[in-house]
Amino acid sequence: MGQKKAKKIDHEEYKEIYGAALCISSFKHLILSPESAMNLQASLQATIDIPRVPSLNGLIGRCSQPFEKQLTETDVNSKQCRLSINKVDVENAVMPLLKEEEDVEKGIRVKVYDANGKEYPMTFKLWAHKLHVLKEGWIEFCTDHALLAHQDFLKLWVFRNLHTQDLCFFITSIRLQEFQPIKKRRLNA
Repeated sequence: MGQKKAKKIDHEEYKEIYGAALCISSFKHLILSPESAMNLQASLQATIDIPRVPSLNGLIGRCSQPFEKQLTETDVNSKQCRLSINKVDVENAVMPLLKEEEDVEKGIRVKVYDANGKEYPMTFKLWAHKLHVLKEGWIEFCTDHALLAHQDFLKLWVFRNLHTQDLCFFITSIRLQEFQPIKKRRLNA
């Protein structure tokens, strides 16, 4: 009573399961040609919302889902020189892409790309042991795009460069006629 009958698996089904398991386990030893790697990456990216910028074609490897941020006064203040990033967004988008040897407290050199594919060298780091920021090239990015507090909303992706494996960010912005800080807003852009 209460005992479940074990499902009978016939010999052919065992062969199929074993063959599939063997095939999957061999993938970790498989070395793809550059063309096959690019094709596989393109198929994977079709399932993820990734930036569509011609100059970045072939550069985007592992990629996070995008996240949004409304700019604050301190984000655009030239004396602050940094973009703060919400802890939850860092945990969901950045941390899964970090390599074991990368240390956010010391800082990680990153490349940040805008919608035109222009590259901005920056540093991603944990600032004052509590705030994750992009520093050192941020004010140039802000100036080039004439970003404004409370009106500009950023959409950020984090990815690994397919060729160099460097950590990269891709940032777009949209201006809304908001003059008040919004607690949390998700964009559909």
